[in-house]
Amino acid sequence: MTPPPWRHVLLALTNLQWELVFLGIALAWGVAQVFIVPPFQVPDEGDHWFRAWALTDGQLTADRQGMITLPGEFSREVDLYARLVSDVRILPVSLEGQAGFSNYEDLLDGQGSSPPIRVVSRVASYGPVGYLPQAAGIGLGRLVGATPLACFYLARLGNLLASIALLFFAIRLAPFGKQLFVLLALMPMTMFELASVSCDALTISGAMFFTALVLWASRHSMMRRVDVAVVLAASALLLNVKPGYEALVLLILLLRPAQLGGRMRYLAFVAANVLVVVGVFLTVLLLTSTEGRVQTGGSIQTQLLFILEQPLGFLGIIWSNLRDNLLDWTLQSIGILGWFTVALPPATYLVVLLGGFGSFVGMREEVDLDPGQRALLAAAGLGVFLSIAIALFAFLQPTGIQHVSIQGRYLAPVWLLLLLSGYGIKFAQRQLGRLFMVSVLLFVMVQNLQTLISVYHP
Repeated sequence: MTPPPWRHVLLALTNLQWELVFLGIALAWGVAQVFIVPPFQVPDEGDHWFRAWALTDGQLTADRQGMITLPGEFSREVDLYARLVSDVRILPVSLEGQAGFSNYEDLLDGQGSSPPIRVVSRVASYGPVGYLPQAAGIGLGRLVGATPLACFYLARLGNLLASIALLFFAIRLAPFGKQLFVLLALMPMTMFELASVSCDALTISGAMFFTALVLWASRHSMMRRVDVAVVLAASALLLNVKPGYEALVLLILLLRPAQLGGRMRYLAFVAANVLVVVGVFLTVLLLTSTEGRVQTGGSIQTQLLFILEQPLGFLGIIWSNLRDNLLDWTLQSIGILGWFTVALPPATYLVVLLGGFGSFVGMREEVDLDPGQRALLAAAGLGVFLSIAIALFAFLQPTGIQHVSIQGRYLAPVWLLLLLSGYGIKFAQRQLGRLFMVSVLLFVMVQNLQTLISVYHP
């Protein structure tokens, strides 16, 4: 008896490779979201839009005063955007009724030939790499005479396609845990960033691609010259999209000396990766070392000196933020959209958490990570979290404020590394199950005692 056609379709769908599943969902979801979400409704999207346009005019970075030059026709949108983000720190979901706004076509498609304007960039410390896909879309639009509004959507599409490509190859390269890559790549918050002009799209996709690339390389008996060149290029470009993700270079330690042809070549390879990451970071920092910080009263030197002189004090600040905001960061990582004002239905968060739990413990996949490699993945995840906190504290936090403005949208690469570090462990084993339970109980005990001390002995 011939099976019905629908069974063939079902069989084909269930046998699809993970990267193809991701590609189909991400393209449909992302393209729709590019046009559903109005301009500037992704956090800091106006600032990223201005930087991407400036790049098409040859401005690789902001100048030493933290300024970029834009066409005079941008003056109304710059004024409106700057006033809103300085007054309320978030944009309302609708700009209707705001002074200077009638519609987006009128706002972005300014007419006339007024002189260029110089604008303070709130993303001055970011390098040009994170704006290349958007600039490609804008450049294409300008080449064919498209309006600025059309260029805006082309910038979003360029960003989306570049990020999806990186994530596609990340999932394809990942030697294990592909479903974890897919799950985190298709978080509502991740897709919200991918379908925007924000450089966070390339930050997230680049970090996940680098993670998969190094895991893939660690499974090969010998690194070819082309493999070495690709890893070095990925270190230099993808770990410097924005400050805070340089600690991902720690993953290089997953490789072994034998794969590079001996200990000396291995040490040279590790040193080269560290040097290109640090070198690109310092180059961008020197080029954009602003004489006047965008934030009020901020000083990179002062903030870094505080971290160096009082490391335990800084770690205390991070711990306090972690304790108070972990739930918010988790929900933001899943998806609190807009300028953190658009929450999804509660069932969405529950389904995502259940799906993540199922992907973590339900897959019968053999993972040949030894304890040292698992510890390194976890250390890299914590290192990235710490480097993000340092970057935010140094570059964006006003001096003297004992707080780090971490947001869940930054943390997808961190969650990935932490999940991969434990992926494939057979928790049913008695020893591991006992260790896990003891860890949970100790954590609860510490939190309980700390809460009692803060209440009764402040």
